[in-house]
Amino acid sequence: MTTTVTSPLRDELFRNGYVVVSNVIDPAEVLQPVLNEYAGVLDRLARDLAVEARISSNYEDLPFEARLIQIAKESGSTHTQHFDITLPQINIRADTPIHLGDAVFNLLVNPNVLDVVEQILGPEVSLNPVQHVRMKLPEHALGDNPDPMMGKSPWHQDGAVVLEDADETEILTVWIPLGEANEENGCMRVIPTDRSAELVNHCPSPIKGAHIPDARIDPSAGITLPMTAGSILMLHTRTVHDSLPNRTADRLRVSLDLRYQPTGQPSGREQFPSFVVRSETHPEWVITDPAEWRNGWLAARRRLAEDAVPPFNRWDPNSPLCA
Repeated sequence: MTTTVTSPLRDELFRNGYVVVSNVIDPAEVLQPVLNEYAGVLDRLARDLAVEARISSNYEDLPFEARLIQIAKESGSTHTQHFDITLPQINIRADTPIHLGDAVFNLLVNPNVLDVVEQILGPEVSLNPVQHVRMKLPEHALGDNPDPMMGKSPWHQDGAVVLEDADETEILTVWIPLGEANEENGCMRVIPTDRSAELVNHCPSPIKGAHIPDARIDPSAGITLPMTAGSILMLHTRTVHDSLPNRTADRLRVSLDLRYQPTGQPSGREQFPSFVVRSETHPEWVITDPAEWRNGWLAARRRLAEDAVPPFNRWDPNSPLCA
């Protein structure tokens, strides 16, 4: 299912596996409202945890980063799902937390982001449902409960986290730091990977997530990618990448991990909703109302809470490669 698009940006992406584009997003107008929304999520979470006596204070006088770090350390949980913009792969309930705020939606459909995406995928673009917010905590705040959503990400390919029906789908990862991402707080690393590369066998793990076995990786080939707020990183589905740990004492590394794809191709996660975000041929299909996006996810949550959750993972944890 090859998309007929030609552009220097697409050529660079498919040849090297990654492209960083600077000054795509206005940090004050687009990113700060997202951070403000997450401050509200944390405020509600802190109040609930204090009522449940899981923390001794709701720490309302602390700034966002220090507050989240303190609450994670004291409660013994990263509370990942309260901030995430997708549903989990197990134990979906009718009240499973998911964040579906207007500011996040506005970032997902930001015209400047979509203009860059269109140079890779063409004018018919959908939002793939594999998407996350990652608030990377300092390593000391994770304690004995490593969380691949809040801690160091292992070496992997994004094509490995969807099912086989999407192996030929041109899913494009767009990674967006909401603040500075550097070697100290845990920026991304990539190993240059041509788009024609094979999908490597991954090993599923509740601690590390789907990851490439260490024996298959040469970490010295990794290129570190410090980035500033307003820039975006694009990866294709075969790009081998990870992220560094957050070695700071009191700082977060906040990012959104988004996926876009040509409309009509399999998403690899059909149990979750996809949305058309740009279309020349059917502009009436494009979602412009955050309520429509929100309602799609809430409907999926209701359905999956009532039905057996279908498989999300293709990999065998008992493979000899995972021993």
